[in-house]
Amino acid sequence: MTRLTLLIILALVTWYYFPETRVILMDVTEPIVVPFIRWSAQDEMAHMGRNVVDYERLTGELPVGPEWLGWLDVRYPNSEVQLDPWGSTYQLAVVSDSIWILSYGPDRIRDTNDDFQVVTLRNP
Repeated sequence: MTRLTLLIILALVTWYYFPETRVILMDVTEPIVVPFIRWSAQDEMAHMGRNVVDYERLTGELPVGPEWLGWLDVRYPNSEVQLDPWGSTYQLAVVSDSIWILSYGPDRIRDTNDDFQVVTLRNP
């Protein structure tokens, strides 16, 4: 455990003092870090999905299309909450029985293998 702690401290110091090593460290730590970041994002997305369903239940409307960004601004005034961990705005997709909160993933490109979503059932 002590060795692991020392390695982490060494990596952080290297990250801070030698900016050119950041890319190398990200490549090495990516298999460990990305799943944790995705898990955290999925939790945020689930919370956001519940808020959208609650909004529909209260108003009878869903914030679709251009209204989505306005809804995000009102509901989440801190712009960081509107963004996934990679800096893309969360997206909303509506189907007949559920809503999907979407993230474009680390590559920030739509419809690629690293995209993921959280599905929240709508009230019947």
